[in-house]
Amino acid sequence: MYSAIWWACTVVGLFVTTLCVRRARRQPRVFTWSIAAAFGICTLGVFFAVPAVESLATDITGVPNVAKLVAHFCAILWCASLQITMVDLAYRQDYLRTALIQRSFAALVWLCIMVPLFLATNGRDVEFTTEHVDNPRIASYLLIYLAYVLITCAELAFMCGRTAQRNWGTRPWTGWGFAMSSVAAALGVAYTISKGSYVLLYTLGHPWSLAVEQKMSPAFSGLATIFLFAGLTLPMLGGALRRWRGHEGARQEEESVSA
Repeated sequence: MYSAIWWACTVVGLFVTTLCVRRARRQPRVFTWSIAAAFGICTLGVFFAVPAVESLATDITGVPNVAKLVAHFCAILWCASLQITMVDLAYRQDYLRTALIQRSFAALVWLCIMVPLFLATNGRDVEFTTEHVDNPRIASYLLIYLAYVLITCAELAFMCGRTAQRNWGTRPWTGWGFAMSSVAAALGVAYTISKGSYVLLYTLGHPWSLAVEQKMSPAFSGLATIFLFAGLTLPMLGGALRRWRGHEGARQEEESVSA
């Protein structure tokens, strides 16, 4: 079932990324290109999360778990791109440069920690999943990764919620879009809590059900992706609808003048 969700998200992601790139080329701004980058990165990460693709990537490269590293790498960059998007939308322009440096530096630091730890731990009999957190290095790697996702998703939930509130009465499509994005970020927080709590409790010797965690975490992750895709697409659809109505109104006005 989850493979079907990831495949569906990949197909939708390719379509939406194309739309975002077209919009960014027409309206070149930090947030338009950041959204396009976020969709593209997310689509790539989701693609490598498909079990069949994961196995194929390992067979082609000869590197075990390479797809998992790519997916986690994309998740970090995806969160950073979304942060940059929301900073451009939610904060003053004089703070934008500082915010970009802060978020980019944080993502770089996390990747510089995660990649060496991954390479030092990786092997044929190693899987970077909660099923193998009896390995302290795997547990550490997952907690470091989940900590970044938790922090960024919490910030995104706040910023998206605030942006939705500001646009609720004046731009309903934008308001609904960022409300759904806020829900997506909240689901991302739920994903990190689900997976991270299992790792922590296992380390403490009192884990909860692994079978439940393995069902809950992918569900939270998949739903977060779907809500985010929908949420960031709605403002574009609203803008397209407003432009269409404007063109339609102008056409009707011309026809009435001609008559």
